[in-house]
Amino acid sequence: MLIQFSVKNYMSFKEKAVLALNPSADKEHPENINNKNGYRANNLIAIYGANASGKTSLFKAMTVAINMIRNSNLMQVNQPIFSAVPFKFDKRTVNEPSEFEFIFIADDGNQYVYGFSANIERITEEYLYQYKTQKPTLIFERKGEEYEFKAHKSALEPIVRFNTPNKLFLATATNWNTESTMIPYKWLSEKMITFTDAQSLTNFSLNMYKGENKEEYIGFTERLLQAADINISKISVNVKKTKIEMPLGMPVPQLMVNGQPIPSITAQEVEQIEVRTEHVIGEDGESTTYALEMAEESLGTNQLFIMGPFLKEALEKGMTVIIDEIDKSLHTFIVKYLINMFRDESINRSGAQLIFTTHDTALLSLSTFRRDQIYFTEKDNKTGASDLYSLDEMSVRKTDNIEKGYLLGRYGAIPYICGEEL
Repeated sequence: MLIQFSVKNYMSFKEKAVLALNPSADKEHPENINNKNGYRANNLIAIYGANASGKTSLFKAMTVAINMIRNSNLMQVNQPIFSAVPFKFDKRTVNEPSEFEFIFIADDGNQYVYGFSANIERITEEYLYQYKTQKPTLIFERKGEEYEFKAHKSALEPIVRFNTPNKLFLATATNWNTESTMIPYKWLSEKMITFTDAQSLTNFSLNMYKGENKEEYIGFTERLLQAADINISKISVNVKKTKIEMPLGMPVPQLMVNGQPIPSITAQEVEQIEVRTEHVIGEDGESTTYALEMAEESLGTNQLFIMGPFLKEALEKGMTVIIDEIDKSLHTFIVKYLINMFRDESINRSGAQLIFTTHDTALLSLSTFRRDQIYFTEKDNKTGASDLYSLDEMSVRKTDNIEKGYLLGRYGAIPYICGEEL
């Protein structure tokens, strides 16, 4: 369960930006709060802002930090850390490291604080704390090549010699099976999933649809589409593999989805995935079933088809999921249905969390969200720096029309269009 994420000196965020999921004293919407081992966190965060205001930069910061943790052990000695991108509109910050920090409740029920700073050459700082009581226990702290250990020193100190300046010690220590880092590493690398582009989400979903539990994922998506009032009674996913004879070294398409190739530089066979939908048309007793390829369905239907396995995994395993532009090609009512899945304890039994960006102002309502669940990003055009703040920081009454106030510019984070009024 994520409690807080912060970033500093990354892309458009010059100063420290904090996305806090720990709820305020507000008593509204208790169904919007997850509880785990005495800790509380909001299960939804909605982020609004003008184009180029910093929403995607925030999501990229979370994605970059998580991917660095996952892929640290794959780094070669002296390989540059290209994902560390500082704020470039300042001569000072462009030469300083980017900073990332997570506060979370891992699967052992304990709170952890993990953070690191990095530039293109090395990890400049890294630390991990565990809370079993009100007082934190330092597991390790690293500044440059200097390490400090309080707990588990005998197990962790010998592993320092296996680490390199461009690798995260959390990942290296876990690779050597140290118990003190294993649990927080697993949560960060497995329980937080971000999707900032459609292709990565598509690849994830297709792997689920063609796996050994494909029927479970297909069934979930069929129910999702039907709940969204989309006239699809059945989905079929078939995988065909065809061996090919190609000259050595010649690139061939390795994966085809409804006839559309995804190229690969090496392949021994073509894997073709055929996705078809069935529509029952007509009155009862005189209805006819028609089949379509998924490519013939609407963009919204394709979007829900792609999101189905992702949502199923998240809700069942209690993941923290981050989706940029959740409303892409989807009607407001459908997006609200997806949001309400995370608010429904009978569906979200494992404490999953959803963090998303959107431009759909129809969702801006205190009948759905708590004030501490609505965030805004705004960029200062004079400095080029983004700011992140929540509605809870403002004087807002429970009876206020949040959508109207936002469109009137009361909370900032909207574009100011030059020219005539519409």
